[in-house]
Amino acid sequence: MRGILRMIPRPEIEIFGHQSIKGFPTNSNSVKTIMASTDAATILDVCAYHRRDFDLVLIRSRPHETQVVQESIEKLFTTTPTVKLGALDILPNELLNIILRNLDLSSYFRFRHVNRRSRILASELQEYKAVVIHGIEGFRGMLRARLATYFTFEDMYRALTTETCSFCTRFGGFIYLPTASRCCFACIENAPELRVISMSSLSKLTKLSAKRLSSNIGYTLRTVPGIYSMEERPARRPALLLAEVEATRRLSELGLLTSDTSRALEARSEQKNQRFMTSTAYPWYDPTTGQVENGVSCKGCQIRLETLAVVSRARDDVFSSSGYLPHFESCIEAKALFNESEGGTRSVAEPEFTRRKGYFSTLDRDGLPR
Repeated sequence: MRGILRMIPRPEIEIFGHQSIKGFPTNSNSVKTIMASTDAATILDVCAYHRRDFDLVLIRSRPHETQVVQESIEKLFTTTPTVKLGALDILPNELLNIILRNLDLSSYFRFRHVNRRSRILASELQEYKAVVIHGIEGFRGMLRARLATYFTFEDMYRALTTETCSFCTRFGGFIYLPTASRCCFACIENAPELRVISMSSLSKLTKLSAKRLSSNIGYTLRTVPGIYSMEERPARRPALLLAEVEATRRLSELGLLTSDTSRALEARSEQKNQRFMTSTAYPWYDPTTGQVENGVSCKGCQIRLETLAVVSRARDDVFSSSGYLPHFESCIEAKALFNESEGGTRSVAEPEFTRRKGYFSTLDRDGLPR
């Protein structure tokens, strides 16, 4: 996180004003002295952290698996191409790029493996480079969930360069795979637009076979192994999942959804853990600055939760780096933590929860990183 945070501009800022806060100097000159030598990156380093458990509870590739393929996905061969692309070689590169941008992810990936010439063309496309370097989890998630034939690298790039959730105004650190939409963790958990349903449940409610549903709806998400539970106990995983809103819309358009079935769908009890099986971590990439952000949460909000024993979702909020600073202004506990650190010049104790970056252990049962 330190590497990302240091990419933030470092203006001298005065955040506290003249407010008297417990644990903070009441003298405004003292406050100004502290803040005059403080930059945004230091505030983030001391008072914010990344909720790693939000990443791990979703579709996730383990680091040692990703590292094996990362270089081959990004790099070109060092030898010069000796074989051409046949009829495609008569086209200018501009037209070839248009064709590539319209290939689905699976076709694009296969084209890249045709020969060294195709590898060069496919690897140089801006959208491809950005997605495989910064958004590899989203790309791998599409391949593993068998949704790669429905989206393009342009779709993935559009989501990668979108900062906010498609369903609310919060920072979005994730991608909802069934529609390739940027989303936040709160919406993954609760947004009605992101409800999912298993193929078997939809088949039972509609009295239509899974085969007929598949042919009419057009796609299904194949679930992949994962934890999908904040209790770290693997949740029961159906073989296939559907985006409920999209599935019901298509069935309704085809006249295959009765009013009784619609009411039954609305009234059914949702399997909340299944929502985690359709999304994955997806950083925000700003192409104008080259900055990549995974999102940060507030240590102060966790301190308040533990100290006051209040029921609050504030500790689960995720911000961009710039979005965190206005929150910091209003968080008494975060300011107290920063003051205790003497402007980031000395280490301070923090909650075990924030030190661990959430609920999950760092190692899996086999002793390898999660």
